[in-house]
Amino acid sequence: MKKAIPIVIAAVIALLFLTACEEQSETDMITIPDELPAEVQAWIEAGLEDFGARILEYDGLLYLLVTYGEKPTGGYDVEITDISEKDNKLVVTAHFTEPGKDDIVTEALTYPYDLAMLEDPGLPVRFEATGAETEVPAIQ
Repeated sequence: MKKAIPIVIAAVIALLFLTACEEQSETDMITIPDELPAEVQAWIEAGLEDFGARILEYDGLLYLLVTYGEKPTGGYDVEITDISEKDNKLVVTAHFTEPGKDDIVTEALTYPYDLAMLEDPGLPVRFEATGAETEVPAIQ
């Protein structure tokens, strides 16, 4: 049994090394600060009523915004779940959720959105949808 321990340790180290050497396709997002520049905040607020995706290049950063538009109740959600580089494009995947028929929701207008921020890789951006939507319209 004592001879098996070094073999197991060597195997674990080899797996960790191989995993670390694999090409990473996921792009590193930057943590969004508590306060965004006024120009970026105004850009977000101007797009909340529309359903779609938009990009903003500002101060060396790329802001990716996905909005679900104005919704009649709570229970709607959009979340950017993946940002990766594929075929020389930045592919942004957003997951959309709608409330279920029997869900208890807030009875108020809502404007679901998600925002991601990363260093601008200088690549064209393509948005993809999963969940309750099949596509994300690009909005200029």
